[in-house]
Amino acid sequence: MNKNFRVIQIYGLSGLLLLGFALTGAFCGFVIFPVWVIMNVWNAVVCDILKGPAINYFQAALLWAACALMCYLLLRNSISINIQREGMIENIEDTVNKLESENIESPEDKKD
Repeated sequence: MNKNFRVIQIYGLSGLLLLGFALTGAFCGFVIFPVWVIMNVWNAVVCDILKGPAINYFQAALLWAACALMCYLLLRNSISINIQREGMIENIEDTVNKLESENIESPEDKKD
């Protein structure tokens, strides 16, 4: 069992209120506020300066979702986070060296 694994325990009503506050803050910070900024920037730049159409809150939410999805699809393979314990690299190197030293037969060789 991994002794570095930590469990967050919620005790009573105050713990539930704190969890609700944290989730609400995360939702507002990652959804509500960016949508509001996108709507205001779009309406200030495109509507007022360029004389284009204004967007409402729902359209700004769709634009935010499209931008977030596009960034995720374009950057999903370029960013990686690797968390490992000490000593795992040596074990991986030994395993790779062992696999390289073995004679692995291809499926075409096994047909005979």
